[in-house]
Amino acid sequence: MRDETEDSSDYKGLTADYFDRRSETYDQDAIHPKLASIVIKHARLEPGLSVLDIGTGTGRIALHASKLIGNEGSVVAIDLSSEMLTQAHFKAGMQSLTNIQFIQGDAEIIELEDASFDRVLCSSAFVLLSNPLRALKTWNKWLKPGGIVAFDAPGEPFGINSIIAEIASSHGIFLPYSTAANTPEKCGKLLESSGFDALEISEELLQEHEMHLDDALAVWAKSIVHPAWHKLAQLPAKRLEGIRMEFEAKVKAAAADGTVMSRIAMNVATGRKQGCVQ
Repeated sequence: MRDETEDSSDYKGLTADYFDRRSETYDQDAIHPKLASIVIKHARLEPGLSVLDIGTGTGRIALHASKLIGNEGSVVAIDLSSEMLTQAHFKAGMQSLTNIQFIQGDAEIIELEDASFDRVLCSSAFVLLSNPLRALKTWNKWLKPGGIVAFDAPGEPFGINSIIAEIASSHGIFLPYSTAANTPEKCGKLLESSGFDALEISEELLQEHEMHLDDALAVWAKSIVHPAWHKLAQLPAKRLEGIRMEFEAKVKAAAADGTVMSRIAMNVATGRKQGCVQ
């Protein structure tokens, strides 16, 4: 969870700019399609449902959900990035999908009607929320009786990024990748505290492979520009350089025969709105 004292508009602008830049290559990532499929499976979609997709990006969840719920159902898909939504619009048009409404905006402050959705889904965006618990409470209000929420969050381990997060925490800097919902217990507590009964919380190992040492070291430069690492990137240059050097030393120490094992795990949590008889 991000520090609430940080300027929200600056952070949201940074996030939108980052994903604008990534829009044309975002679908080349191997992890996000796997996550979207898992979240869709956990969401228990049926024809005729109304679905809200938070942080839709290039529309993976929205497009998949659109086909499963059919023309009698509807999807509202929200994202901060106009360029990501351009990609989503294009894909929806190419597939002749007409039951999706794309909205550019901030899902944490947008006003939507209470009890208007059967499902609220969030894939690959949960750690970008300013306040995950507050967001879940809002999503609960937007759900109809018996409605279901499904979201994913980085688990343990989370590849080479876990090394960065571990070092950061030793310096008193707690990043959302390692604090928001990195264990099933945290996911369960978030669901319960926001008015949901947990239906399923699964730990998914999405990737396990050996990385060449140079590739593992290059993770630093890729991660430090991601909005979820904003608190680390804001540090004074000298302090940040010291943390980077610690990171390099740990990665090199973990290397065997010039390679480092990287395992990426995700938690996928599904909850049903409390107080509903099924």
